Formats: sequence, C-alpha cells, structure tokens
Amino acid sequence: MMRTIAIGDIHGCLQELQDLLVLFDYRPDQDRLVFVGDLVDRGPDSAGVVHLVRQLEQQGSVVTVKGNHDDSAARWLLRSRRSTAAGVRPPPAGRLAEWAGLTPEDVDWLAALPVVAEVAPGWLAVHAGFEDRPMGSQKEERCMRTRWVDASTGRMTQIGPHDDLDVPPPNSVWWAERWAGPDNVVYGHSVPSLQDPRLDRNEEGHECWGIDTGACFGGRLTALCLETRQTWQVQAPRAYREYRKYNAREPTSYS
Repeated sequence: MMRTIAIGDIHGCLQELQDLLVLFDYRPDQDRLVFVGDLVDRGPDSAGVVHLVRQLEQQGSVVTVKGNHDDSAARWLLRSRRSTAAGVRPPPAGRLAEWAGLTPEDVDWLAALPVVAEVAPGWLAVHAGFEDRPMGSQKEERCMRTRWVDASTGRMTQIGPHDDLDVPPPNSVWWAERWAGPDNVVYGHSVPSLQDPRLDRNEEGHECWGIDTGACFGGRLTALCLETRQTWQVQAPRAYREYRKYNAREPTSYS
C-alpha cells in the first residue's frame, strides 16, 4: 500500500528531517511525501532543507505547500533580484543570513509552490488553515496565516503584535472547529505542543491534523501517515529559537 506521509514545519532543521526520513523508512517508489510549508527560517540550515526537498521531488512523489515564511523569503529575494526593494523595510539581518544559501532556482521554486493541494483521496494540505467559506473563495494569504476565525462569520481574526497565540481573540474560535469538510486537512503553522500534534474531528468525522510540533523551538519534527494515522517524531537536540507564545510580528509581505 502506498503511504502518504505529511511532515510538519521544518524551519531549517535539516538533520531532523534526514533522521525522520530514516525513521519511517522512506521509500521513493512507494511513498508520497507532503510538506506543509515553512521549510525556511529559524533553524540552522534553511537552504539545505530546500535543496533536500527539491532533490526528493526529483526522486519520487512529493507535494509541498507554501508557508508564510517561504512566501516572505521568495517575495523579498525576488524583489532584490529585480532591484525593486528600495524603500521597503528589509527583513532582520539574521533572517537575510538564513536565506543567503538559497539559489535563484530555489527562490523561483518557493515562489511557485501551491498554497493548497489535494494530496490523497479525501485529504487537503494547507500551511495554516481555512476560513469558513467555499474552497473556491479562500484567500491565499489567509490560508498561509489563519489561526483563529470569528465565531459568527468564520473569517480570519487579526492577531495583535503582542497577543498570546494560545488565547483566542474575543468572539473567536480555532479555525478547525468550524471546518465542515468534506475533506480531511493536514496543516502546520501553529504549534499546539512541543510534543503532540493537534486533532480536531467534527460530528461527521472529518479530521484536521495540526502537525507543527516546534522542532525549531526544541520540540519535535512530526510525520503523519494519512492512511493509517501513524505518527513518527524526531526530537530536536536543542532549541534554535526561543519559543514565544506571543505574536512577535515581522514584515511578512515584500511584493
């Protein structure tokens, strides 16, 4: 049986990704890999992660959806290449250093990634989440950033620059609590725990799996088999960035 294995936010944690592929015995001729975005930033080797994922894409069946960090990197680096970044507030110097190893081909690849993908029968992959609206009306920017939605309208709730990410804004609920299907969803972006994925299941049995378990923060890199719900995890040896529950907002759009 072919396995469809989704992998949570890698954020530059190259060694953890390599160890995870060994742990679940990745077989390019039998398995499909799904990366739920945010390949870059925070960890020690963003470029190495992108290079490995692109190599895996050449060897087997691989689907990668775009995360907000991937989007930010691609937008800034494309602007810099076109000399149109003048007057735009640049990313922090540390972030620019993390992107230094990305080739022009890497940047084009990141920019072209889909935001939503059907990755297996009855399964969608997205980086962050969905608003409560028809799939054809979803907004790409929000699919890469949604956490909480308005309890009445189902639209994305804006988060303030110092809001606690684990506390819903007034009159808000977690987006997956309003998900009506008909597909199951696997996503990343939000860290429910440094150990365990988050599972929301509605009354009809539709599932939403949040599999970012904060490897870059000293947590675990998680993989989930969509067919069997089996999980595998690799523990990061240390925290590459301090885990902060509040929303320390950085520039996220450079177009």
